[in-house]
Amino acid sequence: MVFRRKKRKKGPSFSVRKWDPLFIIFEKHLYDFNYESRELFVKGVVDDYMGHLAAQKVVVPPTWKSHLEKTIAEEVSDMLVRRLYGCLTVEEFKAKASEKEEIVTARKEARKRYQKLAG
Repeated sequence: MVFRRKKRKKGPSFSVRKWDPLFIIFEKHLYDFNYESRELFVKGVVDDYMGHLAAQKVVVPPTWKSHLEKTIAEEVSDMLVRRLYGCLTVEEFKAKASEKEEIVTARKEARKRYQKLAG
């Protein structure tokens, strides 16, 4: 007997991350960038994510809240560095992104996912 293996469809490697609420919020803030500094961007994403956790009725003990916010801020900062790799500023990233058609569709998808998350 010969057993045949089913071929798996290879999807994008980020498919799991694509539905992560933190990643969705991060992308929404990145594409609608209106911050004066990187620190304000990170704070905006962290605040929005903490608001999402509160909306989901996740209880964070007060003694852990500052540690959680700090950890999330570090994660968002790492995500920003990886996303902007090769670009020195957000403006350069946007200019590069506007040249590519697939980035435009990614921006629309990011907004749709955020609306599902927020709605």
